[in-house]
Amino acid sequence: MNIYCKAIIKQMDMAVDSVIKLMDTLSDEDLTIKPNPEKWSIGELLAHMSVICKADFLIGLGTSEEELDRYYEEAEPEMNLNAIVSTLRDNYSFLRESLVELEEKELLRVTTSFFGAVHSRYEWLLDTQAHFYHHRGQLHAMLVYVLNREPNVQLFE
Repeated sequence: MNIYCKAIIKQMDMAVDSVIKLMDTLSDEDLTIKPNPEKWSIGELLAHMSVICKADFLIGLGTSEEELDRYYEEAEPEMNLNAIVSTLRDNYSFLRESLVELEEKELLRVTTSFFGAVHSRYEWLLDTQAHFYHHRGQLHAMLVYVLNREPNVQLFE
């Protein structure tokens, strides 16, 4: 495995682990709570996070909008913590296994998403990491400011 993918995996291992630890502070009843009526519930946010690793990788491959919509429909976890954790682990495993196989030439290959963004595969991986970190921050903020809980979970090394 190349050095770039090793670094992404190291950071994503920590991010996924910290999200699961944040989830350990929740109950299934907490999943319906929304910060306001216009925003996702904690469960909807977590369900989205559970599919990001594979969905974003597929976008970087050039998957069509229809194929991605089909993936989301099939991958959507049941709205309970065990199902969401299982889906997150499965989709992160997919990403890890896919990264192991990528050589530098593939990382530099440029693809265009169905929505018109043009990036190298490496840039798509960085985007996946940023996307996951973004939602992890939202989750942490919801725990602290909506549920009034301090989860005491390390978010960065």
